[in-house]
Amino acid sequence: MSTELMQEQLVTEQNNIEKKKIGMKRYVTQIIDTISFEIKRTWKTFVLLLIVYFAIFLLNFLIFEIREAQRDELPEETIDYIDNYFGFLGILIIISTATFGGGIIAEDFQKQTGNLLFPKISKNRLLIGRTISRYALNAILIVFYYIMVGIITNYEYEEIPDTYINSMGWALLYTFMVFTFVIFMSSINKSKATAIIISILLFIMVFNILNTILFFTRIEIEPLFIPTYYENIIQASLDMPEPRFEDEEFGRPGQDNPTFKRWITPSIYGALIGMLLFSAVQLTAAYLFYKRRQSKNE
Repeated sequence: MSTELMQEQLVTEQNNIEKKKIGMKRYVTQIIDTISFEIKRTWKTFVLLLIVYFAIFLLNFLIFEIREAQRDELPEETIDYIDNYFGFLGILIIISTATFGGGIIAEDFQKQTGNLLFPKISKNRLLIGRTISRYALNAILIVFYYIMVGIITNYEYEEIPDTYINSMGWALLYTFMVFTFVIFMSSINKSKATAIIISILLFIMVFNILNTILFFTRIEIEPLFIPTYYENIIQASLDMPEPRFEDEEFGRPGQDNPTFKRWITPSIYGALIGMLLFSAVQLTAAYLFYKRRQSKNE
């Protein structure tokens, strides 16, 4: 091989390396720009939801204050006190994720902005940037709520359970799973409003009804395939029960009544694997539908 040919190959390899570096830099830059743009665009929505989260916390606090004023003592255990604040957390998560994620894909097609955006940035970069930014804002809401509950709990009991941080971690993971579901709904619906409504109805009503049907059929299968079941670990992780299910008897006392098994919470590994699997499948499906819808519009 001649010296000139070797030099040409070296130059070609160096050019390819430089192109890859430039391509990667542009890839990261576009994602960062998308994140910055989305945060600015959804800032007012974030502030509104922050007020909603604080209002729910404040209402729970006022209930305890009224009970104390009427000489109704606070729960003896710290965990029981915290549980009362987490009663509406699942609904808050559903509302905020639906609000942030409902239009993440649908609004481009609803407002016909897709043809304007896509030539400047690829669909996967756009989706990654929007997912990171909107989930980050959602995560801040969850952390904010946990900080508020932690402050008041420490004030009332002068302690916070060691498992409190674990519970927050599960809440953030559950939020991400619900968020990816909403993104999937956004990818298959024509409007933002439809994606939001369907997502809320499925999580508040349909999935819970399915769980109830499964309970009364007396099929002793852990409902790991029902997304709302994973919400239980947020509270259960504060003091993990053993066993993770309980038997309930229905009927008149003293008779041979049927016994039903009610699952309280998934296990640590079951919750981790289940929620990550749900999230991965939903994000992949959302991207494929996203790509397919754009191809039809081109």
